[in-house]
Amino acid sequence: MTLCRTLIGVLFLFFTVGAAAAQTPQRVVTVNLCLDQMAMRLAAPGQLVGVSYLSRDPRISVLADRAASIPTVRATVESILNLRPDLVIFDRDSHATLKRLLRIAGIRMLEVKWGASIDDAESIIQSMAIAMGREEIGKGLIADMREQKRQLTWNGAPLATAITLQANRGTAGKGSLMDELLRVAGFRNLAAEMGIPAYGRIALEEVLVNQPGLLVLDGAANAHPARATEFVDHHALLALAGKTRLVSLPIKYSICAGPENFEAIRLLAAARP
Repeated sequence: MTLCRTLIGVLFLFFTVGAAAAQTPQRVVTVNLCLDQMAMRLAAPGQLVGVSYLSRDPRISVLADRAASIPTVRATVESILNLRPDLVIFDRDSHATLKRLLRIAGIRMLEVKWGASIDDAESIIQSMAIAMGREEIGKGLIADMREQKRQLTWNGAPLATAITLQANRGTAGKGSLMDELLRVAGFRNLAAEMGIPAYGRIALEEVLVNQPGLLVLDGAANAHPARATEFVDHHALLALAGKTRLVSLPIKYSICAGPENFEAIRLLAAARP
């Protein structure tokens, strides 16, 4: 019964959306932080009419100031259709039911893969730029990313081991975006060498035993202390000072694959021995 009501609501909203979208979309919506940030870089003035509420959070969004002037949208069919979009951009592996309802409403969609690397980010930018009629802007953005990567990539042997520590003893292992950023900056990722998967966990004792050359922390993790982030001030980690370099790397530079990753690489490069 609930599904029937939803379908009726979708069909009603469909008739308010208007004719089919023009080839170049004029009203674009994204509902994913990483895609929000791509779209904000690519969109023409006024073209992007909805982004996720997460894009306004300065702790995780590098474009929070820009997002403040764009309406926020929830991942519901009513919220999206109220913005009268002619293109909605999604992560390929999410929101299956929502996508089905939007198809019923005749809304054009672009689905892109999840970005787990800098190369993935370039591919996503290219797809979004073409769909948004902003291909030249996309080419320029990709060219700038490639030049930054060329300039920042460490071409010698790795200088030291490094490990990241996140909330709840989380770490970035093999195949993660942070794994790539560490390697580009000239470090070996200790978590990857230990066989930890892309999004795994590591005990503080293992960090102490392996004595990494670099310990990467989110410096803002304890801005609002909680048990999940209390490791930041753990006396055992503080005892590594003088033996292990500590670097504060705001998570907003590595939570999404994109141009912001080069700021992360710069911070990591500054901590080279």
